[in-house]
Amino acid sequence: MKKTSRWGLTKCLAASLIAWQTPMPAAAEKSAAEQEVLLAVSVNHKMLTDSMLILLASDRRIMVPAQLLTAARLRLPGAPAVPAVNRQGQDYYPLDALPGLQGEIESTTQTLNIDAAPAAFVAAIYDGNEDRLSSLPHTRAAAATGAFLNYDLNYARGPAADNLSGLSELGIFNGSGTFTSRFIGLELTGKRSLFRLDSQYARDFPQQQATLVVGDSISGASALSRHVYFGGLQWKTNFSTIPGFQPLPLPTISGTAAAPSTVDIYVNNILRLRQPVETGPFTINNLPVFSGQGNVQMVVHDVLGRQQVTTQSYITSAQLLRQGAQDVSYEIGALRDNFGRQDSRYGQIFSSGTLRYGLSNSATIESHAELMRGRQSAGLGMTLAIDRLGLLSGGLAASHAEHAGDIQQYLQFDRQNSVYALTVRAQTAGARFWQLGLDDSAPAPARLIQAQASVVAGRRATLSLGYVSQVNRRQDDVRAINAGVNFNFRQAGTLSVGLLKALSQERLLSVNAVWVIPLEHQSLLQMTASGQAGNRSLSAGYQQVAPAAGGWGYRARKAMLANGGADIGIDYSGTKGDVMLSANRMNASSNQLLEARGGIALLGGHVRATRWLDQSFAMVEVPPMPAIDIYANNIKVGQTDQYGIGMIPRLVPYEPNQVNLDDSGLPLSMSLDLAQKSVIPGPRSGTFLQFSAQQNKSATLILTDENGVALATGTRVRINGKNEEQEVALRGQVFMPEIEFPATIVVLDASARARCSFRIEAQSKPEPFPKLGPYACRQEIK
Repeated sequence: MKKTSRWGLTKCLAASLIAWQTPMPAAAEKSAAEQEVLLAVSVNHKMLTDSMLILLASDRRIMVPAQLLTAARLRLPGAPAVPAVNRQGQDYYPLDALPGLQGEIESTTQTLNIDAAPAAFVAAIYDGNEDRLSSLPHTRAAAATGAFLNYDLNYARGPAADNLSGLSELGIFNGSGTFTSRFIGLELTGKRSLFRLDSQYARDFPQQQATLVVGDSISGASALSRHVYFGGLQWKTNFSTIPGFQPLPLPTISGTAAAPSTVDIYVNNILRLRQPVETGPFTINNLPVFSGQGNVQMVVHDVLGRQQVTTQSYITSAQLLRQGAQDVSYEIGALRDNFGRQDSRYGQIFSSGTLRYGLSNSATIESHAELMRGRQSAGLGMTLAIDRLGLLSGGLAASHAEHAGDIQQYLQFDRQNSVYALTVRAQTAGARFWQLGLDDSAPAPARLIQAQASVVAGRRATLSLGYVSQVNRRQDDVRAINAGVNFNFRQAGTLSVGLLKALSQERLLSVNAVWVIPLEHQSLLQMTASGQAGNRSLSAGYQQVAPAAGGWGYRARKAMLANGGADIGIDYSGTKGDVMLSANRMNASSNQLLEARGGIALLGGHVRATRWLDQSFAMVEVPPMPAIDIYANNIKVGQTDQYGIGMIPRLVPYEPNQVNLDDSGLPLSMSLDLAQKSVIPGPRSGTFLQFSAQQNKSATLILTDENGVALATGTRVRINGKNEEQEVALRGQVFMPEIEFPATIVVLDASARARCSFRIEAQSKPEPFPKLGPYACRQEIK
């Protein structure tokens, strides 16, 4: 029998092989030179699929479909080099004509084994700076409507007079944006002085990565202009509206893996990334590097223990934009004169625009233009990253005002690595050069030279040296040098010594030293010494920082020599705001200061006091119950009050923020519907989060028969006419996950008919998870 079985199997295999080469009469419409077979396919000994339609030519050439090559990440050949054969709408390619590929059919397993060289694979692309968000489901904040009021009140008491002053900010928000307005009050106890600081409405447009500001704002940053306060319209780029987007050009590194491998990325000899890669060429974009210059080293480890090492240099800086990225700021409105003072007013009408564009990862251009009645200016600049050298930037601006024109130009070089940093800038301007922010009485400096350098000296010291020379036209010239050294004594703290020497006019020399010693429990000891001609001071102080989650902090300081005196202070940081009280005595006079800082939020029909609201926030609502701890991004931020309301004062806009409630303090009779949520809030707006709770209505019943013997295990029980059944466990106990009182219990017999029933009245003293009974099954139901 065994011999017959082997012979039968051999005949079957032979017939299969003959069938591959012999056309079937039923397939007359197909070419007699090829056959279709279903085979499993493996690539480099890795199974790709267990069933794929392959064409076999009469000369035993293997034809594979294009979809197989795509699924295996193998390169598709070009049409002129290797023409495709189309069968039933599918393109097939001869395997032996594809570079780097070899194929063989293993008849015993009916598998097509393909051996592919690394170069035959399509390059894989990985993102080293990919935003790895939480696996929790994220919810975009609903378009809530609410308001907030921030306040910062200061009351000072001194020998001359008492003074009350303050700053307040009103905010109103909905799904369309946020309106804010700030007010300042000075000397409120005497001559009243209350005025508006600024007001603006801001709305983000994430798809355009931009923000629209209507009202008071600050002009965009540019190397060719100055910041100015104004009131009007502004459209500016806001990269933060898309989390994980990196506008700076980060380095890219490429390699080839002969087998599935692991890639380690070292930046300045520090491991920054570990990335698994598949066989073939690969590229890792957006490497997580440090700002400045340095070296990236890539080490590829494959499954056979082999290593290959690649090293390249990089330069990254905020002055550069990645290729194709652009940063714009367009403004039109009226300048704010005397901003921050009561006599502030809106002045001349102007418009300006700034555009920065990344030509490549190593070249960024910048243009800027300003227009005012009778005055115009425009400039063009560029920043270049020169490999292994540094950043070179420069620009030229021309202006025309009052029938006269002039120019300003600058050139700057920056180099920064893990050992030293250097910045040198030279700038000149003509006497009649004009730009926004320049006072007619103080024109642009004729010449400005700045240089700053720092170097790491060993493991515990950093040295710095700087020089500035500014030649003014209607003011005194400025020339000075500065030097400093910073020592890191680890547990003994840090010591910083600085020197400033003026080289013009009085040639004053000033020296200061600060020694900060960290202690336990967020406390520190600080000693400061300073001196210049005719003035020397020495002070020592101790400070206990108030915990971020809330609590007390205090400080004390004693000053000696000149400006001798002492001051003490105590702080309290709570969920409803911060309070600071301090007193000092100097030159036989004493002063006291009381400061209160916090906010008030209106959201979801609730009004609650909270901390100063300078970011997005949330209000949590649960049913009234004992206080529950609230956690935001794994940090405790407060508790719910007696009405079940709690505040989260700081959330990061456009980022997933995890909100947790600690339900360990809940009564056993209650449970929350959800222990954790993840929400993505809008900027400077509130989110209302509701957590519902429910009463646990479970109970354990003890059931016996009429003789008091526990009902048999497996006996089925129904409650209140429901079809759901529960089974009796050991000792006649049956767990009811939900029970409403009064309850009617029906015990079933083996044929699922009612055996008996009884009624349980409401508990006189409700308790969680009660154990009720025993109840005797006496009443027969027919």
